[in-house]
Amino acid sequence: MSSIHNKIVPTRVLKSLKPEPLVPSISEAIKLIEGENETEKEAKFNYPRILESGAYQFTRPTKRNKYIYLMSSPRALEELGIKEDEEYKRLVTGEDVYYNEEKGVFPYAQAYAGFQFGHFAGQLGDGRVVNLFDIETPDGGRSEIQLKGAGKTAFSRFADGKAVIRSSIREFVICEALNGVGIPSSRALSISVLPGTLAQRAYAEKCAVISRFSPSWFRLGTFDLYRARKDRQGLRDLCDYLINGKIVGELPEFVAGKYKPDRYAHITDRDDPDEIHHEDPVPEDKLVEITDSTRYEQLYRAIVRLNARTVAYWQVYGFCNGVLNTDNTSVIGLSIDFGPFSFMDKFDPQYTPNDEDHENRYSYENQPSVVWWNLTRLAEAMVELLGAGPELIDDQFFLEKGVKDDQGDRVLGRAESIIKLASHEYKEVFMDNYNALMGQRLGLKTVLEGDNDLYAGLLDVLIRSKVDYNQFFVKLQESDLEDHTIFMSKEVAETYLNPADKIDREVNDELRERIEKWIKLYKERLAKESITPEERKEIASKVNPQFIPRNWMLDEVIREVEDSRGEEFDTLMKITKMSSYPYDPSKWGDDLKELEEKWLANEVSEEKFMTQCSCSS
Repeated sequence: MSSIHNKIVPTRVLKSLKPEPLVPSISEAIKLIEGENETEKEAKFNYPRILESGAYQFTRPTKRNKYIYLMSSPRALEELGIKEDEEYKRLVTGEDVYYNEEKGVFPYAQAYAGFQFGHFAGQLGDGRVVNLFDIETPDGGRSEIQLKGAGKTAFSRFADGKAVIRSSIREFVICEALNGVGIPSSRALSISVLPGTLAQRAYAEKCAVISRFSPSWFRLGTFDLYRARKDRQGLRDLCDYLINGKIVGELPEFVAGKYKPDRYAHITDRDDPDEIHHEDPVPEDKLVEITDSTRYEQLYRAIVRLNARTVAYWQVYGFCNGVLNTDNTSVIGLSIDFGPFSFMDKFDPQYTPNDEDHENRYSYENQPSVVWWNLTRLAEAMVELLGAGPELIDDQFFLEKGVKDDQGDRVLGRAESIIKLASHEYKEVFMDNYNALMGQRLGLKTVLEGDNDLYAGLLDVLIRSKVDYNQFFVKLQESDLEDHTIFMSKEVAETYLNPADKIDREVNDELRERIEKWIKLYKERLAKESITPEERKEIASKVNPQFIPRNWMLDEVIREVEDSRGEEFDTLMKITKMSSYPYDPSKWGDDLKELEEKWLANEVSEEKFMTQCSCSS
């Protein structure tokens, strides 16, 4: 383990992209922060405004009356190789500010826009986030460290730049929980409280700040911003940064030929709501022959594939993001920017954890289609780059002024063909990952034809039996398949075992028939690969977490921290350990065993399940 200062490396974003002209360089930012004119500092670092150009603005964390460092994620510290010393604590609370012109480091806030609930919202940006620096990770990669709740930036609009304890704890825990389960996610590093700092939400709430990290914080909304600005060069610079810096990883291989829908005919569309349905099929006469691809087409396809994989993982584990706007959709396919999220307690496709999502736009069943909707907005922002092709992409006229009048139809046809390929590719990657992971949760070795029917039959049972969704898979891997009650919630099982009347018996008969039918299919499927009960458990136990944090548990943790003003956080440490290592109880510690058992049982009153939260944080 080493000091965090020893791990800081030049900030890639500052090195590769241009800032807002108001403070045009690190040297100017340093002069400003070391000067005595507080009014000028506030105006240039923290005053909300619209940026006419630039990918970011130099900023600084707002000074608070008092800082109390609570804790860091043990798993994050271990993986980053960082020592939890006083120097580290002062940086991740926002009390100290690190900058270094020679290293190319200064705090900054990113600019981006976004479509929110289907409507373009204009410039958004890091309204309460300060990006601190990049650090080198032990595996040779790097992570970008930032603070959330650190104060106003140029992008705060009418907000206060603060984050409350309630939302900070929720994000801190869920980042580590998702990562622990195996779902691609940004990570939480530390959480601190800010005594004396209040934020007015539904009432005056106590504030906190978390530090978090990710290989990149760029999102689809960044592309929306350049599109809105009509900034052709800025968009190209962003794409080149993502490509040349290998931010999105390896780009997909090019497949020559005409991009036809029948190439992926085995993949079916979902019954999506009209407002977020996949676009109508591109007519055959508009598809163009593709004999070569450009780096920008490959970039777009890489972003599509990464997001398809993550959404598949959400669907398998019943995770609902709650606010899947384009500014909350990562270019590297991570789960980011958590608001009213939740794991489903019970399987309900129409469930949304967002109490402001009145049309269920971001419900569980709509997540795959709405992320594709977001990716089509990305394609619209990149349409010139996607449609240009190898012959135009580096042409001087195209670089400076774009598409000529006589090139429009050809460029549009090519872009539409690429988007059509990407839509089928998205579905294929989604289904491949969903089928493989869902099969593993059931203890299957491979994916075979007909497995979709097996999964659909199970989900149909779970909807009716109201059993705890994720706990069911853990019980199933241990079961001899003779006990029907493992498929049922406690309430349903009681009625099943003790029917009160004819109606109960009729409902029970129907449920019994469905369960028996599914068990028969399941046994037949296991037999196809000669999977023994021991093999089934071994496969399933690697992907079925023994613990997943629920909203009611987080509420208990939040109350303890709020009521003690940050002086007590034993339950926060406990839930963090359990969430970080959901497959390995040996890492949960020997403390608070009664609480651990209570959380594992997840037996609370019905009103605590499937709750909703507001976007307020």
